Amino acid sequence: MVVQAPAVEDTQWALAEARKEALAVAPGWFRAWPKGGEKWSAVNLRSATQVIVNHSREDDRHPDSWTVRALFGNHAVELRFGPYDSKDQAILVAHAVLKVAFGDEPPA
Repeated sequence: MVVQAPAVEDTQWALAEARKEALAVAPGWFRAWPKGGEKWSAVNLRSATQVIVNHSREDDRHPDSWTVRALFGNHAVELRFGPYDSKDQAILVAHAVLKVAFGDEPPA
């Protein structure tokens, strides 16, 4: 199976998406949606154990959409990206988020 690299335009779009939610305070910090009674509004992705793409938690409003989440042990935090119509779009954004978080791409 041959996997094609994403188009340059798609990569630039994903990097722009990642930079929109990056905080300039320190490398690796991104905005996140609070969950339930928690007050998480920002997380440091450099301390995440995984970054995943999953169906949106707002399944009633966005039934077939995809979001980017960060895992901290067994605790999942939905980042403020998406929801996206396709899993491929969400995967591109997840890769771009990691590039920005680990310094390969500077935040805006």
